Amino acid sequence: MSGGWAARIGNTILWVALAGRPLAAQVHETPFAGKWFPAGREELIEVLDRVFQAAEERAGGVRARKHLKALIAPHAAIQYSGVVAASAYRLLERPKNVIVLGFSHRRPVEGVVAPRLEAYVTPLGSVAVNREALAELGFPIRAERELCDHSLESQLPFLQRAAPEASITPLYVGELSAGQLEEAAGRLAARLRKGDVLIASSDFTHYGKAYGYLPYPNDKQIRVRLFRQAMLAFEEIGSIRVAEFDRYLEATGDTICGQGPIRLLLATLSRLEGAGEEIYMEPIDYMASGELTGDYSMSVGYGALAFYPSSAFQIGAEDQRKLLASARRTLNRYLAERAHDGVKVPEAERSADLEQRSGVFVTVKKNGELRGCVGALVTRKPLWETVPDRTLAAMTADPRFPPLAPGDGPVTLEISLLTPLKKVGDWRQFRLGKGALLLLEDKSATLLPQVASETGWNREQFLENLARKAGLDGSAYRHPRARIYVFDAQVFAEAPEWADGAGQDARR
Repeated sequence: MSGGWAARIGNTILWVALAGRPLAAQVHETPFAGKWFPAGREELIEVLDRVFQAAEERAGGVRARKHLKALIAPHAAIQYSGVVAASAYRLLERPKNVIVLGFSHRRPVEGVVAPRLEAYVTPLGSVAVNREALAELGFPIRAERELCDHSLESQLPFLQRAAPEASITPLYVGELSAGQLEEAAGRLAARLRKGDVLIASSDFTHYGKAYGYLPYPNDKQIRVRLFRQAMLAFEEIGSIRVAEFDRYLEATGDTICGQGPIRLLLATLSRLEGAGEEIYMEPIDYMASGELTGDYSMSVGYGALAFYPSSAFQIGAEDQRKLLASARRTLNRYLAERAHDGVKVPEAERSADLEQRSGVFVTVKKNGELRGCVGALVTRKPLWETVPDRTLAAMTADPRFPPLAPGDGPVTLEISLLTPLKKVGDWRQFRLGKGALLLLEDKSATLLPQVASETGWNREQFLENLARKAGLDGSAYRHPRARIYVFDAQVFAEAPEWADGAGQDARR
C-alpha cells in the first residue's frame, strides 16, 4: 500500500478569512463515505491505489497529455466506476483549482448553484472550496443540505488522490434555458483561461427495466450494443456542440444522467473555441457495470473523456527530427535490403510525447509531387512505432503507385500528426485548413488539411474531390446520410538535402 501521496493532504480547515474577517469555517463532512467509497482512511487509500494502478495498466503506459482543459468522469460507487474515474483523473496536471459540475439526483435545481461551504471533508482529509472563484463566477449560493449529492462528492477522493494541492469549485447544474447556458458558459470559460480545469460528472447509458430503458433485448449481443451506443454518444459529445448532443438524446432517449453538466461543459468549451484554438475530445476509457457483475439486466455505462486544444497533439522540433530520421532510415533500409521492419526511434531517445497514440500519415514526394501517402486515423501504437510502419506503407502499399524502387530517384518525406476526429453536423461547417474524413454507407476517404493549399481548391472543390476519392459522386458530401469528420494536423517535412539521406534538420 502506498500512502505517500495522502500524507500531503491537509487536515480539516477550521478558520477562513472572508471579506477581511475570520469566520468559523462551514465544513461539510461527506455522508457518502462508507456508502460510495470506504469510510476508513487506510482502506480508501488502498482502494484508490488499486484503481489508479488498474487505470495505468488499461492505458498501456501512455502518459498524460499536456494542456488538459476538461474531463467527463463517472460517479458510481468506487467498486463499479472507480477504474474509469481513475482513468480520467490520472490525466490531471496538478491544477490549482478544479471546477466540478454535479447535479442533484434527489430534487431539481434551477440554473447553476453552489453550496455554501469553505471545505469538504472525506476520510483523506479536507478539500478547500475556492471562494474566490465562486465569487468571481457569481452563481447563486445555497445551503449544502439542499444540494448534497454523490454526483459531486464521489469525485472528491479522486481529486484528493490525483491533485492533492488543488482547491475545488463545486457547482450543481439544473435546467438551463439557452440564454442561461450561454451566460454560465461564458463565466466558466473565463476561469478556464486562467488555468482551471473543468470536470463534468456523469454516468452513461442506464439500461434495464429498473431504469425504464430497454432499446435492446438482453441477449448475447447486449454488451456490444451498449458499447456501440456509448461510442455514438462520445462522438456527439466530441463535436463540442450542445445542439449535436441534444439531437442525439432526442433521437435515442439515452439515459445519460449528467446531461446538464455535459451540456454546460460543451457550451463552455465552445466559448474557448470561439476565442482561439479548436478543442478536441479524446476518449480515454469505457466500462459497463454489467462487465463487472456479469448481469446486464440492469447495467450502467461509465466513460472517461478528455478535452484538449489542438496544440496538445503536437510535438517539439527535436521530436520531429527524431521521427523524420526514423522514417528516412526506414526508407533507406527498405530500398537497400527490401527490409519490411521499420527503423524505430532508439529507446533512450523516446520522449513522453513520442509515447503518445495519435493518428499519423506519412507522405512520400518526388520533385514536390505525390509519390505515396498512407496513414492511420487512429492507432493503438506509440508514435515511435507508428511512423516507421506508415513509412513502409507509403512506399509500398499506396494503390495509386507502384512500390518505391531504388531507380525512382531521390524523394522527400513528410509526416502529419493528427488530432482526434471531430464530427461536424453539416458540410457547411467544414472550413479550409482542416483535414476531413467522409463516410457514406460502406465507402470512405480522407484528405489531409495541406491538400487544399497545395491544390488551390476552395471548400466545395475540396469536398467534391474527397467524395470522388471515396468512389462516390462529387456531390455525395451533401447526402443527408453522409458523415464528415474534421481534424487538425501538425505537418513537418525533410529539408531538400534529406532526399539523399544525408540531411539532419527538420522543418515545419
